[in-house]
Amino acid sequence: MPRWQAAMLKATTRRPTNRTMSPMVAERATVLITVKASPEIGRTHGETVCVAGIRLDGDDYRWIRLFPVQWQWFWQGEHPKYQVIELEIDKHDKDQRPESYRPRLETTAVLDQLPAGKRRAEVLNRLPQYRMCDLVAAKGWARPSLGLVVPREITGFTREDHTGDTAHAAKMNRAAQGSLLAQGAPKLEFSPFTFKLAYRCQSASCRGHEQSIVDWEISEAWRNWRRSYPTDYLDRIEEKWLSLVDPARLPALYVGNQHQAPQGFLVLGIARDVTPVEPTPVGPGPGDTAPRSSDGTSMDPPRSTEGRLFDL
Repeated sequence: MPRWQAAMLKATTRRPTNRTMSPMVAERATVLITVKASPEIGRTHGETVCVAGIRLDGDDYRWIRLFPVQWQWFWQGEHPKYQVIELEIDKHDKDQRPESYRPRLETTAVLDQLPAGKRRAEVLNRLPQYRMCDLVAAKGWARPSLGLVVPREITGFTREDHTGDTAHAAKMNRAAQGSLLAQGAPKLEFSPFTFKLAYRCQSASCRGHEQSIVDWEISEAWRNWRRSYPTDYLDRIEEKWLSLVDPARLPALYVGNQHQAPQGFLVLGIARDVTPVEPTPVGPGPGDTAPRSSDGTSMDPPRSTEGRLFDL
C-alpha cells in the first residue's frame, strides 16, 4: 500500500487535539500536486502562487485549486510537483469555480512523492480527458475550470516580449521592493516574455488553440538559462518545451481558466504517459446554483480591472 493511502486510512481514525483543531470545521483533503503556477504579486495577498492538483480522497479522483498559497510557504517548504500532501481546506468564498478552495497551509503534512512512471500514470489516467473546444464553449459556473487535454497536434511555440509594457514595469517595481510578507525570501523575478503553445485538440472541427504557459518551470527556465546561456536561452526554452509535447511521450496538457476571464484557458503544465481515451463531454453539471441571467444561462464573473489571474 502506498504511503499516502496508509496515511489516509490512519487519518480517518485519528481525533484532532485542541492544539490542532481549527476554529471552523474544514474538510481534510489528500492532494497530488500537479500544477504550480508562476508567482504573482497581488494587492490583496501580496506574493502568492496558485497550486492545483488531484484530490486522492474519495471514490473518484478530482481536480482542486488551492489559493492563496503564500510565497513564504512556497519557497521555504519542500513541495515539488507530484508530492502528495494532506491538509485542511475551505470552499473558496470569492471563487465560484467548483475546484477552488482556500488552503489552511499550517495543517499541511507531506505523505509521499510519486515519481514518473507507473504509479503516477495510474493516477493521471483515471482523470477525465476533455476537448479544449468543449471547455471554451461551455458556459456556467459548474463547468470544469481545470482539466486534462490530450492534444491531437502541436502546431507551434511562440513568445511575446513585453519588456517595454507599463504593466510589466509596474510588476518589476513591486518585486524590487522585496517580499512584503516573507522576510528573507528571494526577490521575485518576472519574465518579460509570454510563452504560448499552439495546438489542435481532439475535436474534429478544431481550428486550433494558442494559450499562454504559466507553469512555474518555464519561469525558472527563463530566470536561470538567461544567465547560463545568454546568447540562445530563448531557443533552448522553445526546444525544451516542444520536446515535452513530443507524441512519443504520450503528452497531455494541464489547463485551467481565469477567474476574471473564464473563457480564457491557460496551459498550467505538461503531463506524460497519458493514454488518449474518448474525451468526456462538457456540460453545466449537477447542482449549478450560480446566479442566472435573463435567458437562463449561468452568468460568468466580470473581468477584473486589475487583470490578475489569481488575486481574489
